[in-house]
Amino acid sequence: MVPWSVAVAAIAVFLTSLTFSIFGRGGGDLYLPIIISLLPLSYHGCAKISLFLIMLQGISMLIIYHGKHRLVDWGLAVLIGVVVGASSFLGGFLSYQIPPTALKITFSIALLLSAYFIYRGVQAKPPLKRFGVWSRRVGHQEYYFNLLYAVPPIAFAAFMAGMVGISGGGLIIPVCIILGGVPIRVAMGTNTFLVLASSSMSFAGHMTRGGFDPLLGLIFGAAVIAGSQIGSRLHVRIGEKTLRKMFSIILVLAAVWMLVKIFI
Repeated sequence: MVPWSVAVAAIAVFLTSLTFSIFGRGGGDLYLPIIISLLPLSYHGCAKISLFLIMLQGISMLIIYHGKHRLVDWGLAVLIGVVVGASSFLGGFLSYQIPPTALKITFSIALLLSAYFIYRGVQAKPPLKRFGVWSRRVGHQEYYFNLLYAVPPIAFAAFMAGMVGISGGGLIIPVCIILGGVPIRVAMGTNTFLVLASSSMSFAGHMTRGGFDPLLGLIFGAAVIAGSQIGSRLHVRIGEKTLRKMFSIILVLAAVWMLVKIFI
């Protein structure tokens, strides 16, 4: 393995971590293509490293989004975390039954759908005192979460994310906002816990097959933690409309890049 390729990959991982942490997201959308492009590893080997990095990033982001910004709804996080963890583990375990090309196409479609939902900016307003509607308060924000509309799609999104080797926030955040009625900043803050739950369980599912490079994990892990600490702190300095636009652009670019890599 060429040292310069590892160095370039580490820099790219740092910048990705910084950028995605602004949105409370794991950087698997780009970690995976970065590692695949620059290092001579198999697709599934790259997926393991990507999930490990997302797991570290989730821990780092959670410290800032909860401890500093107070944007994590722990009740919602635990509920969805159970759903996401179980679904991601199953997806990670079954990923070896599907060819890499199919996984990449699924990955890209998920990103494009995420970009569309985020850019639209539609947010559900669940009726009060209705079965399946949960009253929530985070800091000074109060909202109502629609369990019946949001939980099943979140489970499917996490299952698909586990198969592809990403955290799933690209779909989970839009589902929480559009179908669940969660404010965008709370959705992004709470997603930091879901990033950790999803990636850790999916990583465990992938590791049942072995084949993880600890040295690369250590090198890229340091880059991820540094980037996520900076990005998480920048979140509150960016306006909501700008957050939506930036998030959508990043997702579209990542989807296009992954589709291009299928034919290169």
